[in-house]
Amino acid sequence: MDKPLILVTGATGNQGGAVVDAMLEHPDQWQVRALTRDPSSAAARALTARGVDVVAGDMADEDSMRRALRGASGVFGVQNSRTAGLKGEVRQGTTLVDAARDAGVEHFVYASVGGAERVRGIPHFDTKWEIEQHLRASGLPATVLRPTTFMDVFTMRGASVGLGMMAAALGPHKPLQMIAVRDIGVFARLAFEHPDTYAGQNLELAGDQLTVPRIAATLKAAGRPGRYARLPKVLLRAMGKEARMLFWFGESGYDADIPALREQHPGLLTLMHWLTRTDRLEAA
Repeated sequence: MDKPLILVTGATGNQGGAVVDAMLEHPDQWQVRALTRDPSSAAARALTARGVDVVAGDMADEDSMRRALRGASGVFGVQNSRTAGLKGEVRQGTTLVDAARDAGVEHFVYASVGGAERVRGIPHFDTKWEIEQHLRASGLPATVLRPTTFMDVFTMRGASVGLGMMAAALGPHKPLQMIAVRDIGVFARLAFEHPDTYAGQNLELAGDQLTVPRIAATLKAAGRPGRYARLPKVLLRAMGKEARMLFWFGESGYDADIPALREQHPGLLTLMHWLTRTDRLEAA
């Protein structure tokens, strides 16, 4: 019997790449097809070398998606408003959903964002909520993954400024939930492995929750810079709509059930474990 074919969008990016990695941990179970705009890129060629079927495609183009979906039993969908724009993100997401429905896909796993169903006025949350609603209306068996803050943001260039903004919005005592991108991939794989359990579920994903001072202390303990200066809230307000997310973190914020998630995925990473993983350090 042929192995099920899973189409992974965004396969050369963070979340899609994590899904590919998770699926390839069990190569006997799956065929993995990676969608990319440029199959000649170094990242795409690296996927091909790992045995992934890399195909060119544009999520906003219906014909392109029909070709990419041929033979696929499952789809992992993720879009990026930073590259596509807000309207472009919605167009990509809804076009992919419609093409998957028409192709008879058996399970659609969509990467949204934590809190998308609870808060309005954050532009990149609103777009994902719109795609979620379109997916729900399509009738496709689906699992929605709603990641919280990526742990990666604490090691990126300019992380000290980001911590300062979070300190302004959260204060010293309110924790922020976060997730290792690797674990998003694991939950996507679990959804494909156990469709009867995960179809219809909306999972907010986090592996740790720490106050800003604890985040800084954890970074320092792992040999990373943990410096930050708490910024005045007036500077956040000057950011306009982009600051809405930060203020929401302080008002209510993410609400993942971390103990329940760890029961499903015992290897769920804390920030310290993510920072000190041997395989991550070797790949850096």
